[in-house]
Amino acid sequence: MEDNIILRIKKLLALSENSNEYEAKVSMLKAQELLVKHKLSLKEIEDHKDINVIEGTTNVTFRQGKWKARLANLIAENFGCYHFYRTNKTHTIIFMGKDEDVTVCKIVLEYAVDSVNSVVKRFRYQYGKEGYSTKGLENDYASGFIEGLEYAFEKQKEENQEWGLVLVKDKEVVEAYEKKEFARSININTKFQGFNQAYFKGIEDGENFSISDRIAKEKEETLQIEN
Repeated sequence: MEDNIILRIKKLLALSENSNEYEAKVSMLKAQELLVKHKLSLKEIEDHKDINVIEGTTNVTFRQGKWKARLANLIAENFGCYHFYRTNKTHTIIFMGKDEDVTVCKIVLEYAVDSVNSVVKRFRYQYGKEGYSTKGLENDYASGFIEGLEYAFEKQKEENQEWGLVLVKDKEVVEAYEKKEFARSININTKFQGFNQAYFKGIEDGENFSISDRIAKEKEETLQIEN
């Protein structure tokens, strides 16, 4: 993938700590849009180009936070990749696919995890201040976040029907993945822990927004933060 596309996507996702909770989903949808447009333009001139299938290791690991694996699965499915884990005390998330798709998956996942953690931190402060336990809060907000983001991805694809063939896994990617051998599977199912406010807020964050160009707003927001 051209460096300027990667830089644009990184810039899109490089939000400040003061960002509101809607911007994570807005930015990830925008990243998908940029990737699709880039791939459509390449398809017109580079149909002959060989596909380079790679594995990309992320900086995202988990033991108890299984929601990270569910989030990785959602992102992989919406950017034409597979994901799997390398285990050594903790599980490290790895994407497999075309080089440009893997690059974007890594950027989006790492940013999304940071976004979830940022909102959960605020929720923990709120609940802790009121004397409530926060055990399980992270899981419930993340579950809502994932559900809302899945809805947003599906809505975006429905509105852009031509994206379907662009976002599916290429034959070469499927064949390479099917040749891999895995020692075991990991159960990534989670149970709702009862934090209704956090859960429904996560869903709301994913459903109630309009897609906007984060890059166009960046200068104004930076000035506001500095002031």
